[in-house]
Amino acid sequence: MRYLIILFLILPNLSFSQPQSLETAAKTFNVGFVPQYSITDGFRFDLDFRLNDKNQWLVVAPQVYINTGSNWDYDINSLTGFGLEAQHRIYIKNTPFPKGFYLAYGPVFNYFSVKDDGYVYESYLEDGATYHELNEDEMTTRIYKVGGNLIVGVQFLVADFFYIDTYLGTGMRFSFDDKSRGLHDYYNDWWGDIGYSGSLLVGGVRFGLSF
Repeated sequence: MRYLIILFLILPNLSFSQPQSLETAAKTFNVGFVPQYSITDGFRFDLDFRLNDKNQWLVVAPQVYINTGSNWDYDINSLTGFGLEAQHRIYIKNTPFPKGFYLAYGPVFNYFSVKDDGYVYESYLEDGATYHELNEDEMTTRIYKVGGNLIVGVQFLVADFFYIDTYLGTGMRFSFDDKSRGLHDYYNDWWGDIGYSGSLLVGGVRFGLSF
């Protein structure tokens, strides 16, 4: 994380030469991706839309998660899921380009379906009576997570079409599952877990193209 903070502080001081003839071509749409989501078996791509002729943008960020086995954080059989984040982004300076410092905020939603081995209740009939017992078997846990982010960042363009965006901020998450009244600690041990509830630090880097 300290390298991200250093990068966040250094990038605004870097300058890249751009042809003056391109200064009149205003940008209205960006497409990019956020590489750090691969750490949690995810893929996120961002679609940025200019809301008006000033400095406000809408960012729509769909996410897909797929894991067919255990990873560095969980001992599970498989994981699938999807997510969606939306941001209202306001750049400090009103320029034809989506660059410079900005403030962004918006909601977050995630859904995960996790298959792992555990104890499940099974019912059976014996002598006309129904009995219940715990047996070890593969079980599916469905996790729902909602929340929001408030971030500040800086975005700049390279050669007028490739952007690099770094951001830091804070957020809040509330997670629920379909197996218990409260989420099991196995998926809620720290703020990077798929079932985390509470406040957290938000930070990252985006890369993409600006049109």
